[in-house]
Amino acid sequence: MPELPEVETLRRDLSRTLVGRTILTATARIPKLFVEPPGPEILVGHTILALSRRAKFLIWELSGDLVMVMHLKLAGQIIHRDAEGRTIASGGHPVPGFTAPMPHKQTNATFTLDDGSTVYMTDIRQFARIRVLYAHDLPAFLRTYRLGPEPLTRAFSSRALAKGLSRHPRLAVKPALLDQRTVAGLGNIYVDESLWQARIHPERLAGSLSEEEIRRLARAIRSVIDHAVTNGVAEILNGRAAPEHAFPRVHGREGARCPRCRREIVKTRVGGRGTYVCGRCQPLPLSVSA
Repeated sequence: MPELPEVETLRRDLSRTLVGRTILTATARIPKLFVEPPGPEILVGHTILALSRRAKFLIWELSGDLVMVMHLKLAGQIIHRDAEGRTIASGGHPVPGFTAPMPHKQTNATFTLDDGSTVYMTDIRQFARIRVLYAHDLPAFLRTYRLGPEPLTRAFSSRALAKGLSRHPRLAVKPALLDQRTVAGLGNIYVDESLWQARIHPERLAGSLSEEEIRRLARAIRSVIDHAVTNGVAEILNGRAAPEHAFPRVHGREGARCPRCRREIVKTRVGGRGTYVCGRCQPLPLSVSA
C-alpha cells in the first residue's frame, strides 16, 4: 500500500513534470473512481499549479480554484509519460511494473496534457478514489479524517505521539499507530520498521509504553520516514522485500537475519495485518500483551 513516503516521493517527482501543464482530456474507465460529482470532465482546460500532500492524499492544485484529491489506497499507481511514451515520473504500488505498456486493462483514469504527455492512474484492486473539490472546501474535507501530525513536521513530537496513543490504551501499539489520527501517513511497512528501530514489540499495549519508550518510538518514526523519503522507499513485491536492498530492514524479510542481533525475523499477524518482528530486539513481556 502506498504510504506517506511513496506518496511524498511521487508528489515531488510529479511536481517536476506536471506543474504548468494544462489538462486537455480527462477520462475514467470506472465510474466509482470519482467520488460524487463532478466527474473528470470538469478538469478539462484547467492548469496544474502545484501538487501537495496530506497524509496519504495526493492533492492537485488547479486553476479556477479547483483541487483534485487522489487516494491510491491499496494498489494505486500513477505514471506520467512524455509525448514519445517515455516514463518521466511514476510511483505508488509497483504492480504492474512502471514500464508496462499503457494504457492497459487496469488503467482506470487517463489525463492528456498540453505538451503531448499523458498521466495514467492504474489500480489492480480498484480501491483508489478521486474527489474534485473547490479549494475552499479542502480544509473541511481533510478535517473529516481527523488526521494526526505529519511525522516530518514540527507538530510531531513525543508529546504529540503520547497524546495520540492515549486514545488507545488497551489496543496493541501497531494498530494504534495505523490509526491515522495518531500519526498521519503511517502504514503497515513503516510501522513495522519504526517499532523494530525503537525495540518495541507490535503487540505491546499502547498504554503500557513508558515515556522513554514513546520518546524512542517518536525518534524512530521520524528517522524511518525521513530515510524512506530521502534515500528511497521500501521495495516490496509479492510480500517480499527486495533482497539486494538493505531497506526495509525487517518488513517483508521473514526468515532473514535481524540486521541488529542476527536472530531470525518472524512473521505474525497483529490487528489482522502481516507483521515482521525480531523476538530478541523486540521482546514481548509476559505480563503485557494484546
